[in-house]
Amino acid sequence: MQLGMMNDPRKDACAEARWAAEHGFEFLDLTIEGPAASLEQLAVPELHRILAESGLAVVGHTAWYLPFASPFAAVRRAAIESAAATFETFAQVGAAYVNVHLTFAPRLFPSELWLDWNGECFAELAERAEAYQLQVMVEHPPSGSIGVKEIGRVLDADKRLGFHLDVGHANVGGNKLEALLKAFGNRLVHVHMSDNHGNHDEHLPLGAGTIDYPKAIRMLRQSGYNDTITLEVFSADRDYLLLSAQKVRRWWAAAEHTDEP
Repeated sequence: MQLGMMNDPRKDACAEARWAAEHGFEFLDLTIEGPAASLEQLAVPELHRILAESGLAVVGHTAWYLPFASPFAAVRRAAIESAAATFETFAQVGAAYVNVHLTFAPRLFPSELWLDWNGECFAELAERAEAYQLQVMVEHPPSGSIGVKEIGRVLDADKRLGFHLDVGHANVGGNKLEALLKAFGNRLVHVHMSDNHGNHDEHLPLGAGTIDYPKAIRMLRQSGYNDTITLEVFSADRDYLLLSAQKVRRWWAAAEHTDEP
């Protein structure tokens, strides 16, 4: 297991990379988005140097609000181009995966339609990412209305798409972690962790919400997953982020010695 943190897009990405390396993280979940980490604002040569000198790896993250489910084809096209524009930079800094976020359309549109719009966008991005040796992975939203059936419809759009599990998102509107692991464990390539109280995505430190993380980590390990995990914790006091990292490492090690569900 490799543990990473996401850069706060309100801060300079190079400073965030230095902080991650200095505090024992193994990779940076690099989100390329504003207000301070947009593509135009990144100092890519400096960031590449920091990563190389520190040995910090990278997982790619695109803006969660790109409108892949817009009813307007031109807007969906702009979302595709905006995501694809990050691929060269992610490749330059050594990423192997880049995520996209399943998004919603207005209520008037049937779910089958906007799920297919997401899938069509992601399939094109999966095709274009191959030129940069990147795999596109789909992150599910924090919603009780999006479950195995809906995510499966999107992933079915292209066999190259990976599944990006967010444990916090899976807790919103009823815990779906076990069902998601059972359905998509064979396509799981990356995990986000944060805590919440089950009503919305709060990005709390682990233990500050209602998620049973020791159990969640046992389930992850039992599914065969042993790869990158990002702590998506945005507390103003970063001691809570570091404490969450300590907890994950302790729970991960403990899960190795138990077969309990």
